[in-house]
Amino acid sequence: MAPKKVAGNVTVSYGGNALTGYLNTASMQAVVEAIDTTDFLDTANNTSIPGNASWSVNVGGPWDVTLDGYLGPEMVAPGASADATLVVGIDTISYTWTSATDVGAFLTNYTIDASNPSAGIMWSGTIGASGTPVRA
Repeated sequence: MAPKKVAGNVTVSYGGNALTGYLNTASMQAVVEAIDTTDFLDTANNTSIPGNASWSVNVGGPWDVTLDGYLGPEMVAPGASADATLVVGIDTISYTWTSATDVGAFLTNYTIDASNPSAGIMWSGTIGASGTPVRA
């Protein structure tokens, strides 16, 4: 099977603002915590069980003043829009975190990169997601 092309098949919306037009990179990550359940008498093997998943979405692309209007205020006043809605669409599947379901998203990292004088201004960020997403 041929891999799906990214263009047209990946969307990101954060706090009601479509970020897709400002992206040239996006990745979603879920890491499940391994909880150690090894008994002190067990000297041969460690044992563990799955814990909670920790979700994050890494995004970035060409910077724009409109984009900064969406993300900049959150870094100036962290938590001002805590529990914002995050929707990540990949092909026909969407992952949604919303404060209406007692979960949400928050900006954990925002970088504006103007280090290369001959290139455009770029940005990158990480959106942390709290709780379990609705997958549809």
